[in-house]
Amino acid sequence: MKRLIILLSLIFGQFANVFCNNIVSINTKEYLIDVNKKLIITNINVDSVKNIYSGNKCHISFDDLFELVTPVSKLDIGVGYTLYLLPDSTIYTLYFTQLPLISIETNNTIINEPNRLANFKLIESNGNVIESKIGIQLRGATSQTYPKKCFEFEFWDDSIGVVSHDYKLLGMTTSDKWNLQAMYNEPLRIRSKTNNDLWRKINTLYYQNEEPDAINGIHMEYVELFLNGQYQGVYCLGEKVNRKQLKLKKYSEEKGIRGELYKGIKWGASTFTHISTPTQDSLTWLGLEYKHPDEKIDWTNMYNLVDFVINSSDEDFYSNYQSKFDINNLVDYYIFINLLRATDNTGKNVYIAKYKTDGYYFYTPWDLDGSFGTIYNGTRAEYTDDLLFTTNGLFKRLIKDNSIGGFNDKLKTKWLSLRSTTITKDSLMSMFNENYNYLKVNGVYDREKLLWNGIKNPKNSTWTEFFFTEYTFDESELEYMSSWISRRLSYLDKTFIEYTVARKEINILNEYKINIYPNPTKGFINLSINSTYFDEYQVTIYNTAGQLVLSQVCNESNNTISLQHLEKGVFVIKIENKKNSLLQKIILM
Repeated sequence: MKRLIILLSLIFGQFANVFCNNIVSINTKEYLIDVNKKLIITNINVDSVKNIYSGNKCHISFDDLFELVTPVSKLDIGVGYTLYLLPDSTIYTLYFTQLPLISIETNNTIINEPNRLANFKLIESNGNVIESKIGIQLRGATSQTYPKKCFEFEFWDDSIGVVSHDYKLLGMTTSDKWNLQAMYNEPLRIRSKTNNDLWRKINTLYYQNEEPDAINGIHMEYVELFLNGQYQGVYCLGEKVNRKQLKLKKYSEEKGIRGELYKGIKWGASTFTHISTPTQDSLTWLGLEYKHPDEKIDWTNMYNLVDFVINSSDEDFYSNYQSKFDINNLVDYYIFINLLRATDNTGKNVYIAKYKTDGYYFYTPWDLDGSFGTIYNGTRAEYTDDLLFTTNGLFKRLIKDNSIGGFNDKLKTKWLSLRSTTITKDSLMSMFNENYNYLKVNGVYDREKLLWNGIKNPKNSTWTEFFFTEYTFDESELEYMSSWISRRLSYLDKTFIEYTVARKEINILNEYKINIYPNPTKGFINLSINSTYFDEYQVTIYNTAGQLVLSQVCNESNNTISLQHLEKGVFVIKIENKKNSLLQKIILM
């Protein structure tokens, strides 16, 4: 029956071709073909085709001549067009895409290590083409067990990798080393990219003014990959966290080690839970991998840092940790991993870096796939009501810091700020939907289903099961994420604002002789403040979604503030001047 339909289509197509003489010619460097899957993908601009070739399109030339089974007047991205190769009538499917195309060709078997020689070609949608030798290897641990592999590669000037060179790819950073992430365990292929974009919105490097080109976190861009002529589906081409990206200071014989970079690969020293004497010439130590400087391996600084976190007295730790760590980065990372509920990123799947000798240590995340309601293998984890700190010794100590300007104080302030801007349900879902719609419009999900029906189905799995079953790319995953985010934000609002504020407010109010009454209130609150600590001060009030609902400047010891314009509920009042600040929960009845 299928052959009959194709035959009839060809007959009627030939009849239509009487009125269709256009041959759309597509340049060799603007498409890739998988002859086994009979699949052709081009990222030529469909509008340019429309402008150059008016009327019905019947023939398309990809070096060889193909004929559309059904002539069309307009070609669209994301639509699968059936055509046949002339003169033997072999049936192919053609897709137009906006995604960059990557071709990797090699005669070598790609293994975990070392790099194997290959030829690389990147075809951008603007017609720009980059070609180079590369060294390529598999990447990841668990991901190597999946049928859709992840890769990392380095641009080479020669055939053995003695000399490498940098490229600036797809508007990202300039580097010689890159990742190709398969996202096989990601329903809808949108978590990793969105999460990395989100991190860069949340955190700014403390030395950004000194190094304006430094990036804390990575950029990722969607591409479609062909390996040895076989289509592999959608990937994320991503930057690698390294010295150049973070602009860490280089090693010198005169000044010694200045910038430092360590990669968390397992639990241990990376989570500030274990310590032992490191072997100084080893590239690994208790779950950490030594990344920079290349010229000298010396674990002394990191050993001292882990020893401080694990073994220092409370007095020593709380007096001195802010001289060792960038506290704003610690706050941002704690908010970030708890927002995502990224259970694999509390010490593993993270970098610890230091800009210069007298700088601060800070976190940079990587491998952000298990998040927003899933864990590392794609399984749904619907639980939302917990905090991620028990597996990290540093955060276990930080969350006990209730001092003014300390961890909890800064945590509440930053959370309230983010909840009115970046971390709202609408903002988060907008980021996810943007990536989802981009892939859907370009027909990526149709092509992924042709290749990778073995993806783990979160809807049919439990926490302990690890089997693979067919998964359909549909909007139910977005609905699941939306519901999960609502519940997660509600829990974090309660935890970051109400609970932690209540733990510290009594001591603060006593210390500064501040009285906020009545509380609960039916419409007005009175502020009585010791002017020794607060002369002129700013009063701001937020709802539990982090939205600012009132702001005013006070300069009296006693003030009355009206809340009659607000609906009943729980609010957080913030009182601050240039030197001091405090938060307290208030209830409007």
